[in-house]
Amino acid sequence: MSEAIGSPIDIRPVRRARWASALRLALEFALLFGVAVLAKQVLLALVSGPYPNPLWLPVIVLSLQHGMAAGLAAAIVAAGVHYWGGLPPALMTEDMYGYIGRVAAEPVGWTAVALLLGHIRSRQIANSAELEAELAESRRHCAAVADLCADLRTRTELLERQIAANARCPNVDIAEAVSELPRASWENFVPRLTRFVALMTGATEFCVYVLQNDALKAAFPLDDQYRHAADVPSHDPLFTAIATERRLLSALRPADRTLLGDRGVLAGPLFDGQTSDRVIGMLAVGGAALDDDREDAERRFKLACSEIAPLIPRILLVDSWRAAAAPKHANGHGPAQAASPRDGPAATGREMRLQ
Repeated sequence: MSEAIGSPIDIRPVRRARWASALRLALEFALLFGVAVLAKQVLLALVSGPYPNPLWLPVIVLSLQHGMAAGLAAAIVAAGVHYWGGLPPALMTEDMYGYIGRVAAEPVGWTAVALLLGHIRSRQIANSAELEAELAESRRHCAAVADLCADLRTRTELLERQIAANARCPNVDIAEAVSELPRASWENFVPRLTRFVALMTGATEFCVYVLQNDALKAAFPLDDQYRHAADVPSHDPLFTAIATERRLLSALRPADRTLLGDRGVLAGPLFDGQTSDRVIGMLAVGGAALDDDREDAERRFKLACSEIAPLIPRILLVDSWRAAAAPKHANGHGPAQAASPRDGPAATGREMRLQ
């Protein structure tokens, strides 16, 4: 930016255009006056009577083509060419005034024609320049309007996407999902929590980490495709950003994108209770569109974290049941029959409600 401001403006094309215009005008002068002088010599040799002076040709042509300035210059040049060999001698029958009138008649006529025709042509040239300037200004306005229309179209598409997103996820559904979480049982806890996160963040995938033994361990969801989620040890910069600095990480920020890696597009800490600032876990979501409304996406994500934090004990219980339900080998004789998570809550009515 500083180089663009500090660099001098290249005026060579403008100078080149001016020199080309001046050279073209000089060639026109030379050509027209050359033709006029040649025609005058031919007329002197062939015609003995009076004839129109051929020097009228360059004066009229240049006045009609280039305006008053070029016409006056042509009139002066024509007078110089006409009296190049000197003034004609005075006649015996004319006095001083008659002689001056005869000598100055054609130069005055050339000047009058140059003023009249040149003024008209100059007005036309000025009007044409004004029209060209107005046309250029209109084109600039049209380009600005086109840019504004493109920006308006982008904003309209953004509003349409937001309206469509709100239509797909009304506040009634969110309120219903929030109210259903505390009443969830073992059978519907997982789908209810998944539905709640999807409604709040619009994420297609998410993972809940629990802080245990100086590490953030993946504890939810239970699908096999998420079991490969790596834990976040204490020496990981992501652990420091979440557990120590208590930051909300967004993939829209380059530094946060480096910390997140392939672990999602949004990640934030889960706090213990409403008033405590002790971090007990982390929520990471992926597959969510953050470009539409970044502030709204982060606000909804924080609300989701505040609702999920009280559910950490239930998530730990679900994770422990999953571990208990995993097939195990007993004495090397094949897999032993593991206790079903559904049988565990059936044995204790209190755990059936995951309270």
